Amino acid sequence: MGIVSYVGSFFSSPPPNQKFSDRYVLVTGCDADCDSGIGSLIARKLHRKGYFVFAGCNTEKAFKELISSKSRSPSFKPFLLDVTKETSIQQCLRMVETTTKEKGLFALINNAGCNEGFAFEFTSNEQIEKTMEVNFMGPIKIIKELLPFLRKNVKYNLSKEPKDRDIYPRIINMTSILGRTTIPFYGAYSASKHALEAMLDTIRVELLPWKIHVSMIEPGPLINKSSSPDLMGISKKFFASPEINQTSKSYGEDYIQKAIEFWKRIHSNQENPLEILQTVIEAVEVGFPKDRYVVGRIAKMHVLIHNVLPGWIIDLAWGSMIRLVGAWPKEVKELEDVNQIWL
Repeated sequence: MGIVSYVGSFFSSPPPNQKFSDRYVLVTGCDADCDSGIGSLIARKLHRKGYFVFAGCNTEKAFKELISSKSRSPSFKPFLLDVTKETSIQQCLRMVETTTKEKGLFALINNAGCNEGFAFEFTSNEQIEKTMEVNFMGPIKIIKELLPFLRKNVKYNLSKEPKDRDIYPRIINMTSILGRTTIPFYGAYSASKHALEAMLDTIRVELLPWKIHVSMIEPGPLINKSSSPDLMGISKKFFASPEINQTSKSYGEDYIQKAIEFWKRIHSNQENPLEILQTVIEAVEVGFPKDRYVVGRIAKMHVLIHNVLPGWIIDLAWGSMIRLVGAWPKEVKELEDVNQIWL
């Protein structure tokens, strides 16, 4: 009977009269000029529905915008949060503890992210480290520190009469379809999302005894600074660096520009942030959220292709597309031209 009760508790449905005001939710990455403003959209939407929302902002600008918002109320609490800094995380913990008291935290939504890299040889070790620090270590640190408050929410609910109990708390993470697969020029970003998804798969199972759900949102490309970095800015920075001299000689001056043109074609069809918003709200409110939500037709097509086609065909397809737009290394072109003469 214990096993039946345990399994059945996972499929609990939201109570008919949900008390959103009893649900404390923390959202990271609530910067309007990053990630298509999806973090800010999520925070505002949940607050409009009646949730008490902690909106973590990475920049002073975003923090001031949310603080001065006309819809501000005591149950909407913007604050500065840098997921890479321990002091910032500890300040966040103190705020959550002071505010939520015995109710604990109902949901943690990890949305903060970045992409500092480009093609492997044009990406510095520092950029790779920063991408891993923000996209992987950041969410992991936040989850580890906030778990006691999510467990407190479990205890708080179990102290109520069965008819008054809420659904179980959850951790929702904005990953990416590139957390499953990868594509050219996104090595560092994709590696960070792969690492995050691997860790989340482990955390999800280890938190089963507490019935704390762990979900991943896997969208396709969006018009944002996180998944679409300023390639021109990156190229100028690295072509000016003495460390990149040999690389630039091998690839040629027009390589970056051709790669940018190629990337614009790849990103000509972006996903709708509103679909992601609706998916996050579903993951917050359903009794039993999915482990993964693949969002958008591009993401779904990407998964299908990688499930059906062998890797070597996908590699050849990418290589052919890169060559067609002219993003081909200068030295390789020269070697191929010499080879053509000899043949």
